[in-house]
Amino acid sequence: MNAPEKLGKYELRGMLGRGAMGIVYDGWDPLIDRRVAIKTVRLVDADDEETAEALARFRRGAQAAGRLQHPNIVAVYDYGEVDDIAFIVMEFAAGTPLKTVLDEQKRLPPRDAVRIMEQVLAGLAYSHARGVVHRDIKPGNIMIVEGGQVKIADFGIARIESSSMTSVGTMMGTPAYMPPEQFLGEPVDARSDLYAAGVMAFQLLSGRRPYEGSLTTIMQKVLNTERPPAVSAGGEVPAAFDAVVARAMARVPADRFASAEDFADALRAALAQAERGSVAALLEETVVVNPNRAPKPAQPALPAKPPNQTEGKQANRVGMMRLVLDGVALLAVAGAGGAYLFLRGASVPPPPPPQPPPTHNQSKFDDTSVHRVIPAQSNSNGIASQVTTRTVPVQPPSPPAKPPPPPDPEMVSRAVAAAAAAAPCSFLTTTVAPDGVWVNGFDGSGDPDSAARAAVNAAASGLRVAWQARALDPFWCPILDVLRPYGAAGAMEVRLATGARALRDGELIKPDVQGPGFASWMRVDDFARGGEQQQGTPIGPNVVHFYPTAKPRAHKLVAGALLQVRDKNWCVGAPFGTDLIVAVATANPLFPGMRATQEDFDTYLSALRTALASAAQHGDDIAVGIATLETEPGKGGNCNPGPGALLK
Repeated sequence: MNAPEKLGKYELRGMLGRGAMGIVYDGWDPLIDRRVAIKTVRLVDADDEETAEALARFRRGAQAAGRLQHPNIVAVYDYGEVDDIAFIVMEFAAGTPLKTVLDEQKRLPPRDAVRIMEQVLAGLAYSHARGVVHRDIKPGNIMIVEGGQVKIADFGIARIESSSMTSVGTMMGTPAYMPPEQFLGEPVDARSDLYAAGVMAFQLLSGRRPYEGSLTTIMQKVLNTERPPAVSAGGEVPAAFDAVVARAMARVPADRFASAEDFADALRAALAQAERGSVAALLEETVVVNPNRAPKPAQPALPAKPPNQTEGKQANRVGMMRLVLDGVALLAVAGAGGAYLFLRGASVPPPPPPQPPPTHNQSKFDDTSVHRVIPAQSNSNGIASQVTTRTVPVQPPSPPAKPPPPPDPEMVSRAVAAAAAAAPCSFLTTTVAPDGVWVNGFDGSGDPDSAARAAVNAAASGLRVAWQARALDPFWCPILDVLRPYGAAGAMEVRLATGARALRDGELIKPDVQGPGFASWMRVDDFARGGEQQQGTPIGPNVVHFYPTAKPRAHKLVAGALLQVRDKNWCVGAPFGTDLIVAVATANPLFPGMRATQEDFDTYLSALRTALASAAQHGDDIAVGIATLETEPGKGGNCNPGPGALLK
C-alpha cells in the first residue's frame, strides 16, 4: 500500500521510523510553517477488541503527553483520525536516541550518565506531579538533541492516574526495564517509572543491563532476586552508585525513592562522593605514608670526590628534577589542607626517632601522617643538592556527636495530625506509636508522592510511616477538601453491611455507620460521579441523601450508636463506577429542614461547606466518615423491600 501524502492538514515528507504499532513520519504543518513528527496507527479492524484497545491506548498517550509542557519531554501538538489511520502530531526532536549512543559507546563516564539521568528525572518529576506515569522508560524512548538536551518521548502507553482504562491484570512495557508489579499485571504508579529509570542508570554507568535473556528469564530474575546485581561489579563504576541504583530498583515499591527529585539528588551525591574519593586516593598515594613502615637501611657514605664538569651538569639536572618533584608534592599537600615551606640552613638535623606502633585503643587514623617535603642546602647555582623530609602526625578526627534524643511521641502526634489536616486533596487519620506512624483515609491527588505524604513524612521526625491511605481520583478533591478540617478530630467508621467494596446492578446498598463519641444528628449521603446510563442518557455528578429522608426522619443518636441504613430505594444502577458514601455527625442538626432526595453535586457541596463552617463557628462537635462504593454492571439482586433505617 502506498504511503499517504497528507494526514489532515499535515504534509508527509518522509518516513522517520517504523514500530510494532505503526509508522512515524517526517511531517510539515503548512499553517504555521513548522516541521513536526507524526506517529500513526493503522486501524485494520476497528471492531476488533485488540484494535479497539490499541486505539484507546493511542488516544490516551496523546492525551497524557498533551498535558505535559516541559523542556525534557517531547511536546504533543495535535491528535486526529483520517479514514483507517489515527495519528499524533509531535514536536520534531532532531537528535539521537540514547539507545544508539549506548550501542556505539557501551557505557558513559559517571558525570555524563548523571547529567542525562538528571534531565530524565526532571521530566518524570514534572509528569508525575500531573498524574501521568510513562510506563515504558528505556534508552529507546530518550532523545539526545542539540546541545545535549534530553527529551522523553513516546507516552504511547502512559497511564493517566484518573483513567480506569488500564486494568489490573494487563502487562505492558519493555521486559528488561519493567518492575515486578508490572510483570504481575498489578497497578503501576510513579515508582514504577523510577524502577525503570534505575535500570537505565545501571546501563548508562556499566554498559550492560542488570537482567538479560528472554521474557521468562528476565521475569524470573526480577521477581525472585532480592537485590539487583551491583552496578560496580565490573570494576569500572565507583561503588558510591551501588546503593542509589539498588534503591531505585527495589522489588517493593515502598522501598524505592519517594520521588524523581530524591533519585536525582542521590545520584548527584554519589557522583560527588565518587569524585572526592578519586582525589583523596590520588593525594593519599602522593603524600600520606605509614610512619610505622620499616625505614630503608641507610646507604654508606661515598668518599668525597671532586666532580668533573659532566658530573656537575648531571648533578644539576638531578637537582632540578628533585626540585620539580618537590614542588609537585608541595602542591598536592597544599590542596589537601595546607603545607608550609620550611627554609633551612646548611646543617641537617638528625631524623626523628621512629614512632611506636599504635595500641589497640588508638583510632585507626593515628597511624597516618603527612610527609612534608623540605628543601635542604642549595649549591652555588641555587639548585637543591639535598632533600629531606619531616613526618608530622595528623590529628585524629573529633569523636562523633551523640545522636539526638528520640522525638517526643506527643509532639510528633500533634505535628502529624496537623500535617494531615492541612494536606490538600486528602482526608487522613493518623495514629502515632513508638515504632511508627500509621496513616489511613483517602488521598485524592492521584500522585503516589503527593504533598499529603510529603507533609506527613516530614512531621513524623524520622519515624517509619506506614501509608495505608487509599488513592482516589482527583475528581474527589473538592469533597475531600470540604470534609478534611473535620476528619482528623473525630473520624467515624463507614462500611457496607456485607463488608464488600463492590456491588452489582440491582443489589441493595446497605451502609453501616458507627456513631461518634457524642450524641449527634447524622447525615448519610452518596456522592456519585455520574456518567452515561445504559439507555444512553447522560447523568451528571449528583448526591443522593440516604439518611435522613421523609421515612425515616432524623433522630438524635446516643453516643456510639450504630446506624444501619436499610431502604429498598437505595439500589445499585447505572451509571456504574466509584461513589463516595459520606457520613457527617454534628451536635445540632446541620440543616434547618429536609432537603430533596437527590441534588446537584456542586449545589449540595456548597451548602455542606457553609453548614459545617457555621457549626464549627458555634462550637458544635463534628465527626466525619467516608467509604468508597464500587458499582458494577451484571445482575446482582432485585432490591427486596427493607425496614428502613434501624438503630442498635
